[in-house]
Amino acid sequence: MSDFVPIAYDLTAAETELSSFKGWFAGHGFVGETAIVAEIKARPQMACLLGSVLNIPAPDLIKFELTMKGIFRTDLVLGNDSARAFGLIEFEPAEANTLFKRGTAQYRYWGSPLEHGFGQVIDWAWVKADRPDDTLLENTFGGPIAKSAYAVIAGRDAGIVGPMERKRFEHRRHLVAIGGHHAQIMTYDDMVRLMDESLTTMKTYI
Repeated sequence: MSDFVPIAYDLTAAETELSSFKGWFAGHGFVGETAIVAEIKARPQMACLLGSVLNIPAPDLIKFELTMKGIFRTDLVLGNDSARAFGLIEFEPAEANTLFKRGTAQYRYWGSPLEHGFGQVIDWAWVKADRPDDTLLENTFGGPIAKSAYAVIAGRDAGIVGPMERKRFEHRRHLVAIGGHHAQIMTYDDMVRLMDESLTTMKTYI
């Protein structure tokens, strides 16, 4: 028993859903979390493309808004049942101050939504590390978790101002790990680009 919904990964459907999302995305600038997450939830095949971005084998399990141990909520979890590999993803707003907010005269501080998303990731990792054989956790995931991957998707490229903010963001997105697992941070623009790349790569194997 688990809280997941089985899904049959379909690259043709994923491509169609990604195309429609890109059309919606191109018509919007900065946008709130509720609106953009609703668009992603309406496209589960597209969401599965994040599996390859997180180095999770082709997902056959999906769950939006998964609650772990009755306390911690995960916006999206993708899983491969046979590999017992799961990617946990937190969505934050795509607003102007999501990544950086007002700071000093020299630089801006990290945005509160990004810090909130990263804090969620730390808590997820702690839940697993604290009691890896916990019965409630295994019941939620339908068995043990062999591999975990984490991601926070927040903000837009346009919310990064100047070369110093870009370097700070790139450092944080590439060099931060939690419990030995890479914790990816990407903008929604990054998400679309990486989904496109994943789709192109996977289509070469068909």
